[in-house]
Amino acid sequence: MLEGILAVIFKSLIGNEDIKNTLGVAIKNSSFSHAYIIEGPKGSGKHTLARLASAGIMCNHEKNIPCEECVACQKILHDNCVDVRIYDAFKVDEIRKIKESIYESTTEYDYKVIILNDADKINPKAQNALLISLEEPPENVVFFLLCQDAGALLETIRSRAQTLRMKPLSEEEILNYVKDNLPISVSDAELNEIVIASSGSLGYVIDMLDQNKSGDLVKARSLSEDFVCALLNSEIDSTTIITSMLTWQRDKVKEILSLSLLVLRDLMLIKKSNNISLCFFTSQTRAKEIASPHSLKKLLSLKEAIDLAIEALNVNASVVGTLTSVLAHAKKKGR
Repeated sequence: MLEGILAVIFKSLIGNEDIKNTLGVAIKNSSFSHAYIIEGPKGSGKHTLARLASAGIMCNHEKNIPCEECVACQKILHDNCVDVRIYDAFKVDEIRKIKESIYESTTEYDYKVIILNDADKINPKAQNALLISLEEPPENVVFFLLCQDAGALLETIRSRAQTLRMKPLSEEEILNYVKDNLPISVSDAELNEIVIASSGSLGYVIDMLDQNKSGDLVKARSLSEDFVCALLNSEIDSTTIITSMLTWQRDKVKEILSLSLLVLRDLMLIKKSNNISLCFFTSQTRAKEIASPHSLKKLLSLKEAIDLAIEALNVNASVVGTLTSVLAHAKKKGR
């Protein structure tokens, strides 16, 4: 019986089977919590899970959880249900309004669902105001607190809610979903670049499938690879590199440096093992080719220099001065 239930739980949400099963069975058995914290990076499916769970709570279908076809499901999944309210609330006054709303009578269904976006950005005073609602909520109210970092929530809030942590999707899961469900206007090579850069976020991939955005991403990844290769070359011409980056905005430089850290991460891993999952390179052969002439110590030293450069740019240090410092560091290091 349980296997039959698990087969039809949140069928439109890919991955995270353990979370789907835990929450789905609780909804099926009417034993769900009055509050859930859904933690995960941007694009990991937090909002989708919260909406599907809300629909599951309201849906009367005997098998599917939710059926995604009845009037209740359609209203909730398209944000047209007055008993499912989504808030971006960061201040005490806004939290107080939410508190007042949970005591209002439901309009269409037996339950009222409150979804709070970016709950980890709610200030401590407002979190304390929210705590009162979580401690003694009406029996027919369910909270979903969506966040990237549950640790930013007060411990008293975390202790009164069940935490569900969304895991990154595999590259295979993302590729299969995109190819089966979305129009693709980019080449297979560009799609692979996007999926690798997504770090398991389907939302990121969907956003980047725009051809202009994907082109910018591929270009940035190519630039970061070239940048690392130049730094690793003892014959580097710092003037040429700095000149090519002078016209870039600070955020663009930070993007290239951040991607360069991923390049170096892969190069260090490939030095240690041939059987490793890479997060930047699509080809292990290419990663080995770049890493081979250089010691692990040199790669690590360059990584540390780039870490320091990003920190400097975050506090408004000069772009040119910061890049000069990185290049000077690279020239000092031998193999």
